[in-house]
Amino acid sequence: MFTGTPDGILAAMRINILLGNLEPHLWEMNGDNVNFVRYGLEDCGVEVRIGTDQLDPNATNLFFDRFYTAPNFPMQMEAAKIPFGLVCTEAIGPDGTWNYGAEGGGQAYNAFALAAERAEFIWCVLEESVEACRALNERVAHIPYGYTKRMETVSPIPVAERDIDFLLCGFTSPRRREIMDGLAERGYRTVHPGGPIPAFLRDALMACTRINLSVQKTDQHGIISPTRICHSVINKIPVLLEADEANRGGEDEYSQFCLLSGAGDLAKACAELIEETDLAAHVEEAYERMRRERPLKEAMAGVLEATLGGG
Repeated sequence: MFTGTPDGILAAMRINILLGNLEPHLWEMNGDNVNFVRYGLEDCGVEVRIGTDQLDPNATNLFFDRFYTAPNFPMQMEAAKIPFGLVCTEAIGPDGTWNYGAEGGGQAYNAFALAAERAEFIWCVLEESVEACRALNERVAHIPYGYTKRMETVSPIPVAERDIDFLLCGFTSPRRREIMDGLAERGYRTVHPGGPIPAFLRDALMACTRINLSVQKTDQHGIISPTRICHSVINKIPVLLEADEANRGGEDEYSQFCLLSGAGDLAKACAELIEETDLAAHVEEAYERMRRERPLKEAMAGVLEATLGGG
């Protein structure tokens, strides 16, 4: 099924990425995840197709997270002997706690587990979710997102000429609005679309941005966004990551590429960082480090070997 080494992959397989299990508004939100997985696979020589519900019994069908619209679909695929795998983008604690308990947990975890137990494998975007997923399925691997030139989708202008000080993409919340209002009150130019936006618009905003914010939705959340961090750094846009004791102390594998702030007065911390940091030098160093130390092709080769290489 799969043979190769991290330096030269020969893959006699096809991956069929399907998004029909997600509600349509989530397709755009998962766009970066889909692209990181797709490009990593293609860089390893794997043929990849993308669609909504075109199951291929002669390929490995790949879905993201749980089956929002059709919870019984995994059982139907199992009965029909149609192979499928899962990409887990969520934060799941070892005890099955879903997203730090911030968004209801039990029902979401149970819906995910129904599919995970029947999948050929699970690829976890967050390393912290591996233990919980391995309790459901023995074929589990962490995908450490990293550099691929194909994710260079932004043509940023020089930092000194950018007219957005702080950009915050993602769903809005009272906490996020408070942070952005605090920055605006300090005289900074801020943009917060407040919901999913097309990738071309997100990229256009990023091109004009001095700092891209990655801050928690609520005080209960503690989730790192590998897609936002990696996509931003690959495109040389500085990322400010909220990372303190409430969300892993800034010790995760992605914090090293970011500007870091605790969860206290975020508006004050953001203002200090944007004034005191050589943003161009910071992001150039982060970019070179990611390109050198975290090539996506090698990471995906390891994932394939761990979950499909043993037959």
